[in-house]
Amino acid sequence: MKKIIGYSLAVLLAIAAGLYVAFFFNPQTPEQEDINAVWVRFGEDIAALNEVVQSAPFNRDEQTAAEGYRHLARFLATFLAYHTDLSDPAYPRFMRFPNAVARVGWDNPDNPYLSFPVRGDHMYRLRGNVDAFDLVTINVYSGLLGHTPISEIRHVSGIASEDLIVDDNGDFVLTLSAEPVEGNWLALEQDAYFVIIRRLVSDWEQTDEGLWEVLNLTTLGQGAPRPSPSAIARHLEDAAAQVRNLRELLTLAHRITFQLTLSPNEISEPAETDPNIPMADPFQAASRGWFSLAGDEALLIEAPVATCLYTNIQLANPWMESLDYASHQSSLNHATAHVDADGRVRYVISRRDPGVRNWLDTAGLLEGSFLARWTYCDEYPSGISSRVIKLADLDDHVPADTPRVNSEERARTIAARQAAISRRYAGGS
Repeated sequence: MKKIIGYSLAVLLAIAAGLYVAFFFNPQTPEQEDINAVWVRFGEDIAALNEVVQSAPFNRDEQTAAEGYRHLARFLATFLAYHTDLSDPAYPRFMRFPNAVARVGWDNPDNPYLSFPVRGDHMYRLRGNVDAFDLVTINVYSGLLGHTPISEIRHVSGIASEDLIVDDNGDFVLTLSAEPVEGNWLALEQDAYFVIIRRLVSDWEQTDEGLWEVLNLTTLGQGAPRPSPSAIARHLEDAAAQVRNLRELLTLAHRITFQLTLSPNEISEPAETDPNIPMADPFQAASRGWFSLAGDEALLIEAPVATCLYTNIQLANPWMESLDYASHQSSLNHATAHVDADGRVRYVISRRDPGVRNWLDTAGLLEGSFLARWTYCDEYPSGISSRVIKLADLDDHVPADTPRVNSEERARTIAARQAAISRRYAGGS
């Protein structure tokens, strides 16, 4: 009996070993080990990103640090998607960047962005619709922030909807190529790399974006090749590197723009170019500032009305991410802001609701940044001012007929913003 039991156990062990070898044992080739090492390095690169949060000059409390790590996670999710699936200029696909998740460099709440990669020696056809937007600008750049050295990033070419040929429905077709073509055309040069489409909409009830399509006419009808192991490895490395590089660039911009150039609660005059953050829209000028307020204070900003197709002002957290603009009135544009009888617009930035229409809600922040844009203007404004006041003294600093807003009206405004943003991102971020 013992021999039978022993024999049976031996058979079972042999069967188990055979099953293990058949289904679980997977020896790695040297090439597989190389790819395994890529993934390990990727994890190490991600872990090391804590340095850029810890070293940020404005990271002085637990809340800011936590939002910094969320900021990096948002970047990582976006750049992984870009490099692994959306970065091939031979077979371009639209990317919503910035978007509701990847909030970067004062991303504009009035702008459902689109972008895609290009090559200078290929030809592309872009279809779009301008009907729902105040202005559409399409710009080609020679690089991408955080991925390309700043010294190599330049504006290659651009066009605004005012200069496009559109049909009665607002539809257009634009060719992007090295050689000119009849109709709407945008030049691609050898270093052309990335296209950003800014679609500025002041009325958030306008949520029908129309038809948008991009095709590479050089590869149209050809099947995309399977990405190689080396390409996939490079995509992972590029994603981690871009998160670090872009965050370090934005921290440098903070040091230059705010610590060295502007005092807290000061606003700059509009500038058409920004040496600190390339890839800004060449059709606009911008003013920037940094607010630092006590709970009973407000920053009052005054600006003259300018003849522009689009203007706005928005708040951002210390990481230069737009605030939760769906649930907070943290942005206003030329359609939503009140203009006083003297032809000036007065914005009130504060943590507590002052009960005026032009309130910019800091969403609980006592420190953060703000950006004002003037786009496609006859002339950019001057004489913009800012000063800190006590909220209790607000009536002494604004006209007597300043529109007042009670809590019920404010709630309706926020509900409308929430509904509009829900519709905007119904198809995803």
